[in-house]
Amino acid sequence: MALPAKDFMSTESTLRSEWKEMAPPDAARLVLAAHPRRLADALDSRLSVAVIGRLQGCPCLHARIAPLLIQPEVDGPGDMPADDATALANRRATFERLFQVDLKQASSLAGAAWHARSLRQMIRGRDVADLVAQIGQRAHAFGLRREGVAPALRSVAPGALAERITRDGYACLDVWFSSFPQPMRRQLYVRLPPESAESSEWSDAPRRLALGLIDPVLSELDELMNASA
Repeated sequence: MALPAKDFMSTESTLRSEWKEMAPPDAARLVLAAHPRRLADALDSRLSVAVIGRLQGCPCLHARIAPLLIQPEVDGPGDMPADDATALANRRATFERLFQVDLKQASSLAGAAWHARSLRQMIRGRDVADLVAQIGQRAHAFGLRREGVAPALRSVAPGALAERITRDGYACLDVWFSSFPQPMRRQLYVRLPPESAESSEWSDAPRRLALGLIDPVLSELDELMNASA
C-alpha cells in the first residue's frame, strides 16, 4: 500500500535525524500505539478510518510513517536541559512505563486523585454509582485513597465531577509529558486523541503537584497489569 503524498518526500529527509535520536527507535511500536486521528493528521486528514487502519497495520510502512508522527510541535515547549546519565536513565524508565500503560486509564486515576476531596463528598448511593459508571471503579477507589489537590466541590452532579476528573486527568498527563525531552514527549502525545492533549495552563505550583502523581498512578497501573498477567 502506498502512503499519501502529503509532503512526504520533503518531510521524510528532514525528520530522519530526529527519528535517529529516539531510543529505542521502534517504529512499529510507535505507529501501532498511535491514535488513528493522529495518523490521519500526519498523513492526510481526508483518509477514512478504514484506510488509516490498513496503513497502521502494514509493517512495511511503519518506518516511513513513524517520522511523520514525531514532527516538532509548532510553538511547543522546547527541549529540557541536558540530564546526567542517572537522570536520563530515570527519565527513560518512567517514559517506558508511561508508554506501555493505558493512557486513558492513567488520566482517570490522575483526575480522581486530583479531585479526591470531591469524591469523598459524594456519598449518596445513586450519585456514587453514576460517577463510578463514568470514571471506573478502580479510579474511584484510587482517588478515595489519595489526599487530593483541588478543593472539594459541594453539591456537584456526578456528570459534572466526571467531566472535571477527565479534564484535569488529561491536564496531569500534559504536565507529565512536558517533563520529557521532545523525542519522548512526541511519542507519548501521539497516543492520545487530539482534543485530549491540549496544553495545561496551570502555574508552577499545581504542575509540581501533578508531577507528584506520576509514581502513584504508575504503581497502581503496574499492580493492575501484574494482577491480570
